[in-house]
Amino acid sequence: MKAKSDKLPEEGSSKCRVVKVSGDRLTSTCGKGEEHQHTVSKDAKITCNGKPGSLADLTEGSTIRMTTCQDDKNKVLAIDCGRHIRELATN
Repeated sequence: MKAKSDKLPEEGSSKCRVVKVSGDRLTSTCGKGEEHQHTVSKDAKITCNGKPGSLADLTEGSTIRMTTCQDDKNKVLAIDCGRHIRELATN
């Protein structure tokens, strides 16, 4: 059994829309229409349509599933966009 300090921070996932990408900063809106700013980790896993991507691939209005660090909700660990994601396919 691992000690509590050995555990990695848990992650949270949310669906949102891209407003703007600037450097490592991502501005998005949630379902309530509120804007949020996040810092995308240097080693964040970004996929677009099931293939490796980059922040440059995210355009204004794109619907994404974003995974953030539980310890820091403003730190993005992964971003996925594209119609291969069932909950995003209708948007």
